[in-house]
Amino acid sequence: MHPTQIFINSQQLVSNLNSIRQHVGDGIKLCLPVKANAYGHGLAGVSKLAEPHVDYLAVSCLDEGRLLRDIGIKKPILVFGAFDEEQIAGLINHDLEVTISSQYKAQLLIKFCEMYRVTCKVHIKIDSGMNRVGVRSSSAPALIDYVLAHPCLDLCGVYSHLAASDEIDKPLTHIQIEQFGHVAQYVKSRKPDVICHLANSGGVAYFAESYFDMVRPGLLSYGYFPAHPINTSPLQAVKPCFSLITRVSYFKVVYANSGISYNHRYKTMYDTRVVTLPIGYGDGYRRGLSNLGEVIIRGQKYTISGTICMDMLMVDIGSNGEAYVGDKVVLIGRSGELEITIASIAAKLNTIIYEVLVGLNERIPRVYY
Repeated sequence: MHPTQIFINSQQLVSNLNSIRQHVGDGIKLCLPVKANAYGHGLAGVSKLAEPHVDYLAVSCLDEGRLLRDIGIKKPILVFGAFDEEQIAGLINHDLEVTISSQYKAQLLIKFCEMYRVTCKVHIKIDSGMNRVGVRSSSAPALIDYVLAHPCLDLCGVYSHLAASDEIDKPLTHIQIEQFGHVAQYVKSRKPDVICHLANSGGVAYFAESYFDMVRPGLLSYGYFPAHPINTSPLQAVKPCFSLITRVSYFKVVYANSGISYNHRYKTMYDTRVVTLPIGYGDGYRRGLSNLGEVIIRGQKYTISGTICMDMLMVDIGSNGEAYVGDKVVLIGRSGELEITIASIAAKLNTIIYEVLVGLNERIPRVYY
């Protein structure tokens, strides 16, 4: 196995899901987004762990949904992304619930379903202010009526997406909740069992009025709050379940005033000890962390030295630093009293936690414990 591994604390992941369910209360369904390789945590592994603890799983595309069915996932799976006409057969054959945002896409499904005498489960996506995809709130009743008029389409859900729920006092969120509430009221008058869902992680954490029938916390389920943490029960139990660990692959003594890595953007000040680690930007550990990122070796925190390579990076541990080939190295996670958080890495890269997580690719094995 690759000496660099991502470790997922299975018990913590399940604890996060149970804490969220307790927080939102009885009668609210829980949908876990597992798109983008389950936010870097591993699509197959996370889905198997989570299935007994959630009501729905959500993916971005047909391929992700098909993989889940192939590994035996039985729970409902919602596909967030748009579909092409040639994907309809795959979506229906794998019992995936399809998102539609227009009468045109509904017509494509109806044509296929009537031709092959099958039904398709659908969710209508509402644009309540994200201005990305979705039917306008004002046009939603007409699309709802159109779908309900065709028995081959089984309307399972109506949903929208919050654009600024990580900004706790943002008026936009309240406007979106109100707009979506009008649509929810209408669809319930036409089909009471339709699942109305709006809340993402920010909605779950900060806007109880956004819950409706189901919540879709992605980031929060994996242990990260989109804004400030909630320090009261049950959400205070939500913690990250993700660690990135590698091992020292090479140790050398480097003379003073010697350059390290490409273009010698780091130079030693004195005779020192340098270790090489088997991880690089080819694994998704970002090159922008060159001379910035940190690692923990034998209870000491060090800064990466020089330009991160495709498959390796180097660390100057000083003239008295101690490390041996095979030693464990923490890149994300805790070692004793020391910790390197994904939030700190995101800050160094001027990006968000999501991008750091999903950027660590499948070349790194995921290990569940």
